[in-house]
Amino acid sequence: MAISTREHLIDVARQLFSRKGVEATTMGDIANASERGRRTVYTYFRNKKEVYAAVLQSESDTLVRRLEAIVNSDEPVEERLREFLSVRLVQRREQNSAAVSLRALFKPDFRRMSRVRVLVRERAKCMLHGLLAEGIDSGRFEASRCAMLEGFALDCMHAMDIAGGLALSADSMLDFIISDICRCKE
Repeated sequence: MAISTREHLIDVARQLFSRKGVEATTMGDIANASERGRRTVYTYFRNKKEVYAAVLQSESDTLVRRLEAIVNSDEPVEERLREFLSVRLVQRREQNSAAVSLRALFKPDFRRMSRVRVLVRERAKCMLHGLLAEGIDSGRFEASRCAMLEGFALDCMHAMDIAGGLALSADSMLDFIISDICRCKE
């Protein structure tokens, strides 16, 4: 599938912002790196702030699409929940994931990064609720334990957004969480 000019400009800008920083990157840098003229860049974006907003939106959409793909997969609900929590809480499976890119890109700009966090967190909250409801409805999860897990997981999501991932054994933590809510003990 061919990438649109706008998407290409956003991707180039993301790379430049990550490498040079947002403040040090100019519209001319974006034009040069994208092999497009400045006029083309200004056709799509009035200024660097608009480019930056588009990069934020693109990166948050990428992470949300990844979470949606997990939620909508054909895997058993326990596996989907494990993968969802792993991606959302730990965000360490792929070094090039959207979450890692976001952290590197916006580390010095907490105000702007918090906007992305809120966008992703609200969508992730709905997806988590849906996964837990599916597990309860199918008889795989205990409802009382899911209520506690949901609050705990949402708090962890918020903390991990701020801290940037877990240094401890994420797999052990996920095993503990999943085994606590499952009716089907292995």
